[in-house]
Amino acid sequence: MGEDRQILAVDILFVGGGPANLSAALRLTQLIASHNEQVSAGNTSSPPLEPRIALIEKGHDVGAHAISGAIFDPIALEELLPDYRDRGFPFSLHVTQQSLQYLTTDGNVRLPNVLIPPSYRQDRCYIGSLQKLNLWLAELVEAAGLYLFHETCGVKILYDGARVRGVLTGDKGLDGDGGRKANYQPGTNIHAKITVFGEGPYGTLAEDLIHQFKLRESRNPQSYALGVKEVIRVKSGGSPGLAVHTIGYPLGPRVFGGGFCYGLDDNLFAVGIVCALDWDDPQMDAQVQLQRLKKHPFIQRFIKGGEVIAYGAKTLPEGGYFAVPRPYVDGALLVGDSAGLLNVPYLKGIHYAMKSGILAAETMFDALLRNDCSASELSSYEARLASSYVMQDLYQVRNFRRAFAYGRLPGLLLGGLTMWTGLGPAKPGGVREDFRHLRPLEQAVRGRWVEDPAQYDAGVLVDKLTDVYHSGTQHREDQPSHIRILDPARCVTDCIPRFGDAPCTHFCPAKVYELVGEGATSRIQINFANCVHCKTCVIKDPVDVISGDHIQNIAWRAPAEGGPRYQGL
Repeated sequence: MGEDRQILAVDILFVGGGPANLSAALRLTQLIASHNEQVSAGNTSSPPLEPRIALIEKGHDVGAHAISGAIFDPIALEELLPDYRDRGFPFSLHVTQQSLQYLTTDGNVRLPNVLIPPSYRQDRCYIGSLQKLNLWLAELVEAAGLYLFHETCGVKILYDGARVRGVLTGDKGLDGDGGRKANYQPGTNIHAKITVFGEGPYGTLAEDLIHQFKLRESRNPQSYALGVKEVIRVKSGGSPGLAVHTIGYPLGPRVFGGGFCYGLDDNLFAVGIVCALDWDDPQMDAQVQLQRLKKHPFIQRFIKGGEVIAYGAKTLPEGGYFAVPRPYVDGALLVGDSAGLLNVPYLKGIHYAMKSGILAAETMFDALLRNDCSASELSSYEARLASSYVMQDLYQVRNFRRAFAYGRLPGLLLGGLTMWTGLGPAKPGGVREDFRHLRPLEQAVRGRWVEDPAQYDAGVLVDKLTDVYHSGTQHREDQPSHIRILDPARCVTDCIPRFGDAPCTHFCPAKVYELVGEGATSRIQINFANCVHCKTCVIKDPVDVISGDHIQNIAWRAPAEGGPRYQGL
């Protein structure tokens, strides 16, 4: 099909329409406009810059695949757009009531504010939807002259020797066997001087880049968590500005994570749970844990009688300071979640993503001025990150996640101490990939929730397929599956006998994987149309078919068509 490929040449290409890339694009256009004004005024001998800048986003729009809590710290936005409140900023609600609650099976204890570090308090933060934030930023970016291509997915990195040359976008209009339908549209080779990968956690191309150039060498492997979230509409009695975070029930003692309940307006709540993917229980199911969380009396006081109207799932990079890869190569940069920039104890990463985009833009502006996009020139991006509050904050809490390796209560004590003091090891080490933690069912450390089966009421407590419906995810049933099991036989001969169950049928929050048949005829069926693109499967899949290739038995590649259609998440 190579003869059908068109070539689109640009100077800067952004892959992914999240807050990091949108902020980078906006900041770069600001710097270029300011420079050209200086040229026109005769204040510099440098020539004017007129680069072609493009952004590709695989979702139906730049907000379709965007999901976060989202409590938003505006520190980076204030730098990017000091007048943001006058430019249609989509958030108006600040955090007005906040608490951290320890949940028992049917009770709750509020942690005193004196035990909570000042930096954890969120008085200046907004509560809102990441989808709406991305849509707003995209409008500003397009108005600044950037070419924005929706429903355009990068499927392969293009190289020129050891230099990133751009990406190939996916073919559209293929049938299930890969044949061309009447509406076939070939992908495009997009060539760029600099390609910026901001695909979110475990980005398909970002991970290829990290593996290709060994960008995590001498650093910890990235650790992840899975977050599942619902928006619930109640008839009355909302709590605008409410920000409650929970620990304890329903998670077992060896599962790092917690829940949240945010009041969005007089009729809406956002309720979710985040679970670290290093759990050992092969039957652990985050979507089921969310239903159990919602049954708790403390959460019921807010959402009782409500109705789920939206659902989504996303992985989060939780490796912290020691797992951040080298964020540059010849011709490319990594930003945001693709670079692992998340503050684990505060569960915040949007403002870090935006700040990384701003710093990437400053780096690219210098590179364009010097007409030098080499790794040597782009390495200043890592130095900029290191001197910013992003890496300084991550260093302060670098050992928080590690403290919970000893269990929940020791983790709370040691983790809290690290938050206050920043003490602990200053070097990486002692971390295994998340998929290596699964144990046989009889050996797993399980919580009391095992004896408390989830129940559904078609309203506020819903089963997994109902939640998938609320995600709005859409894939053509006759398109090629973007998910493959490389060695299907090992699911039955290796995985299920080893763990006593099929872990993928539990850890997937969208019921993509289903065990069908019995005995020798059993197999894992892939319902790829359900997929919400969270990447849990490729992180947690415990069967490693080829050591060192960064791919487990489940291979997930971003599809050229389809995906979630999130609303208000």
